[in-house]
Amino acid sequence: MKLTNDVRNLVLDFGGVIYTISHARHKKAFARLGVENFGQLYSQAAQSPLFADFECGRINEEEFRSGLLEHLGYRFDAEKLDTAWNSILVGFEDRRIGLLQQLAKKYNLYLLSNTNIIHYRIYTQEFVDRYGFDFNSLFLGAYWSFKIGMRKPDTEIYKLVMRENGLSAQDTVFVDDTRQNIDGAHKAGMPALWLEPGRELGTLFDGELKLKL
Repeated sequence: MKLTNDVRNLVLDFGGVIYTISHARHKKAFARLGVENFGQLYSQAAQSPLFADFECGRINEEEFRSGLLEHLGYRFDAEKLDTAWNSILVGFEDRRIGLLQQLAKKYNLYLLSNTNIIHYRIYTQEFVDRYGFDFNSLFLGAYWSFKIGMRKPDTEIYKLVMRENGLSAQDTVFVDDTRQNIDGAHKAGMPALWLEPGRELGTLFDGELKLKL
């Protein structure tokens, strides 16, 4: 899909683009609980409806915990499970938040994230504690999968963002660090840029905050 230099609207992913996450920490945290093959088990579980249902708000926290334990084949108390589950969350970085604040002066910013209520509570509170205001206020619209009942890469979620905000393909770009989510955006008619692993959001812009297309 051809990108133009007339971009006015940026739709950004959260984890891996704005917020730092670590799958390695996730794996180590479960290994400390005795789940040595967490990566394999997690991958198998991810193929089930469990994670999609949780990220779309179709099941509650207790149902998710029970389902995850069943897939892992282990039994832990809720506190230990949550500690391991939340270990993937690393934190915000000042330079990225500063970049968002600068981008908001030039672009209409929107957020589009697959996430769940357990993680959402943690990083939104972390943001308030650290910066003193609501993270969602950085955006004209913040779309969290568990709140709207759909998730990437389903085409309907991109269409929803475009429809509700009157966005067009001519002046909108979506940024995500997951290739399949980029493909989903393209299928929905939303131009998209893949932020490759290890690359920073800021590298997509020049000194005048113009997208490098």
